[in-house]
Amino acid sequence: MTDDEDVEQPAEDDGTEERTELTPEQTEKLRRAMASVQQSLIPKINIPRFTLPEAVLKNVAGITGMVEAQQQIFANAIKPMLDAQAVWQKRISGVIATDAFKNFALTQADLGRIAEQAARNLDFGGIAQSLNVVAKIGATFAEQQSALFKNLAPALEAMRANFYPPNLRAIEDLRFEAVETVVLADGIPLYGVPRTDIAEALIRADSVSKRREILGRRWRAISADCRAAVAGCASESVAPYVSFALAALNALDAGHTEAAQALAGSLVDTLVTGYFGDERYKYTPSKKTTTTDAYNEFTIREFIAFGPMWQTYQQFFVSNGDRVPGTFSRHATAHAVSTRQYNRRNAVQGVMLVCSLLYRLDEEAAALEART
Repeated sequence: MTDDEDVEQPAEDDGTEERTELTPEQTEKLRRAMASVQQSLIPKINIPRFTLPEAVLKNVAGITGMVEAQQQIFANAIKPMLDAQAVWQKRISGVIATDAFKNFALTQADLGRIAEQAARNLDFGGIAQSLNVVAKIGATFAEQQSALFKNLAPALEAMRANFYPPNLRAIEDLRFEAVETVVLADGIPLYGVPRTDIAEALIRADSVSKRREILGRRWRAISADCRAAVAGCASESVAPYVSFALAALNALDAGHTEAAQALAGSLVDTLVTGYFGDERYKYTPSKKTTTTDAYNEFTIREFIAFGPMWQTYQQFFVSNGDRVPGTFSRHATAHAVSTRQYNRRNAVQGVMLVCSLLYRLDEEAAALEART
């Protein structure tokens, strides 16, 4: 049983008919065609502040060349319309350039505004006067567009594979902002665990309370996913911690949630300190570290793996009257034992973080061993 259902989106009809005037329905179809153009020009990945993985950069040159060629085709195709539409030509000439896609600083919002502005300034009355030309342009462009996407598909899939861990790759229309909310704001791990349908349910949920409800309801499946993830860890640097992670999972499965959470809290601290050393304090909250600016140094995959640290290490001081956190907290687990902190959902969250970190560290160790 899954937590949510896939909803099929209705396919858009971008066909163009050869007539001499536009009906309201045809006008809407043309607007929708412009929306399709927008989607073809805008990359789905919105990650302006992160480092692209090395493997991804190998695909960028080829993709950029294809996109530039497609933009040139588009520019040539719409030239007759631009000549007849002086206002639109003036607006669009400054925003659509053949080298636009070389600049990865452009955000999806920026590119969205470009396409929206182009569509908004279309004079449909003028276009109606030359609809036969438009129809031919649309048919040609659609054919070329299809060929472009056929060539782009393998490269884009390779990029997608490098951006996300395996359990997130099959999620359609996945936006990084949604992943960021789960891992950084809520402290719920998504790297390597849990399985795709549970990870998608966590990402699609619209509040932390609903995400925690999923942790409580799907805890057995999550535990099984964590067990499978750590069972595959074979690097020398990670192997010593696998038995402790399995012990925490055994305690969780047996109903000893307090023991599972206590061991998970200690193991998280061991892994974080062992991996980051003195640099740990750049990524965990303190009087000196009050923002997540240091996380901007991470690649996408590093961010997903290590992002939960920010919430896990949030500071609180009982001596100052601070309330014990209700979500999994390393400090509260170690220093504020209470029924508010110790519960199954927090135990699941803590064990997930342990296993997610081990999965990531084992990947890094395996990659390093392969290079050396």
